[in-house]
Amino acid sequence: MRLNYQIILLNLALLLPLVASANGIPADLNELRNEQARIRAGVEAHNSGAYKELPASARSELLQKQDAMLAVLEGKTAIHELTLEQQSQVSATLAWIDQRLKEASDERMVCERRAILGSNRKERVCMTAAQMQAQRDAAREQMDRRGVCDDCRGN
Repeated sequence: MRLNYQIILLNLALLLPLVASANGIPADLNELRNEQARIRAGVEAHNSGAYKELPASARSELLQKQDAMLAVLEGKTAIHELTLEQQSQVSATLAWIDQRLKEASDERMVCERRAILGSNRKERVCMTAAQMQAQRDAAREQMDRRGVCDDCRGN
């Protein structure tokens, strides 16, 4: 009976890093620290990539959340050294950071030159990346559902 418990505990110990990795936390916390250091360097430099578009308030909030997360990870080398509550907190912080960086990249201004219908001229159209993606999605959706012209649907 005691041997069964030991086998179960051993299996749980072996599966814990896999479960933690599934939650977005790498099993090796040094890898996580390196990734966060890279993000911090980009945020503090705020002149390249997705970090360029972050407002100052979002930058400071991101750095505060990173500091709190790194304080939880201090002195630990593997994910199994964290309690379930700490793992949950780290996972939530990582998800928040990823979401914030994604939102920042969607807020960047993108300009393109488009041909004016019936003319050789081109016009410059500027909008955010999110607006441009929404416009493309709406156009694709309209093309997909157009089996009949919009005016002829009632007949």
